[in-house]
Amino acid sequence: MIKLLHVIAIGALVSSAVYAYSIKYETTLAAEHLQKLKTKTQRERDAIQVLKAEWQFLNRPDRVQALAERHLDLQPFVVTQVVKPSDIPNRGPKVDTIGRKLEDLGLSVPTETPKSARTGATTPGPMP
Repeated sequence: MIKLLHVIAIGALVSSAVYAYSIKYETTLAAEHLQKLKTKTQRERDAIQVLKAEWQFLNRPDRVQALAERHLDLQPFVVTQVVKPSDIPNRGPKVDTIGRKLEDLGLSVPTETPKSARTGATTPGPMP
């Protein structure tokens, strides 16, 4: 009976040692993974800082103004360019200029437009 208790005690001791080693091994792997993530995070933060610095360099107002003057050929803003909505003329009727020219040349038959289809009218053809 005592031998059986010794075997059980030794088995429990060995199994607890194996369990403790597996916990230590998992903890070591997790710590290494955490360290890799911290390193990657720091690298990404550094890259973001570099991009922010480049953006601040590229977005300087004096640089943008110089590029606009050199490449865009912009004119200064004049107060007379501002127009009130009431000064804008109304939109003219929509005309199919190409179709009208073809009809005038006799290359096309007068066609019905969607508006004239409702009224039963056709576009005028060339004069005989």
